[in-house]
Amino acid sequence: MKNKKNVYEQVTDRIVAGLQEKGMTWFRPWNAGQMSERPINNATGKAYKGLNVLFLCIEQMDKGYDHSEWLTYKQCAAQGGQVRKGEKGTPVVFWSIKFKAIHDGSGDVKYFTKLSDIPGGDWKYQKTFMPRVWNVFNICQCDDIEPKRERVEPSGEFSPIESAERVYMEQYPEDKRPTLKHGGGSAFYVPSKHHVQMPKPETFVTNDDYYKTFFHELVHSTGHEDCLNRAGVSKVAASGSDSYSKEELVAEIGSQFLVSLTGIEPKDDKENSQAYINHWIKQLKDQPKMALSAATQAMKAVDFITGE
Repeated sequence: MKNKKNVYEQVTDRIVAGLQEKGMTWFRPWNAGQMSERPINNATGKAYKGLNVLFLCIEQMDKGYDHSEWLTYKQCAAQGGQVRKGEKGTPVVFWSIKFKAIHDGSGDVKYFTKLSDIPGGDWKYQKTFMPRVWNVFNICQCDDIEPKRERVEPSGEFSPIESAERVYMEQYPEDKRPTLKHGGGSAFYVPSKHHVQMPKPETFVTNDDYYKTFFHELVHSTGHEDCLNRAGVSKVAASGSDSYSKEELVAEIGSQFLVSLTGIEPKDDKENSQAYINHWIKQLKDQPKMALSAATQAMKAVDFITGE
């Protein structure tokens, strides 16, 4: 029973940690790009299920792994591979089936892993499920392990735009600047780490689209407690709540300001952004004052980023 409780606690801790970092959006990690692929076990080819899909997709995005294939340490070694020194595994939960047999007369209890092994007669049984935790490693953490699935390589090219590059590299105050990494299939900001994660630039339709998305996440980062300490960023905000919707409006409007300042032109940006803003205004229950407040905070965020 103790082991069972420990497993549940580990699962709960991971969910709570995810909510604290990204709110309810943490439950939608497979919306784009490589994240649409369900994670599989590299050794068996079988797809992971249940919460394990969530855990592994989040880990893939967080670490920027190019593949959604995983395996245990022993499975890696059995295939002639080696988990690199210092790499940490990701816990997954699996359920082992056991049969609890009870003798009608004596009350003796025995456990069996196969139904066929249970003696007949006065023995009655119950089917039980015991959760256990195993650590798995992404194949990107291993040497000499080849992926089972072919990876679709991005076909686009990326040319940095000087005015847009300066926003992060030169204007954003260095001592307050969030860390930045590329990889995975989604763009997001992690308040607990003050970190921005972006897909690789060449995966975007245009260069300008990349920067538009990047600016959105940079505006989110200004809400960190060491920056503008904006509600909706530093605290957990559930998707659909007023504080969450307002923060999304702040990020989108702030991104529009930065787009104008740098002179970039994202593809179909005006139409798409207006639809996005309208969606969140509806979520805010059509409260004009709150929308105005979001625009005001967005301008403060832009001033912070540009050093005004």
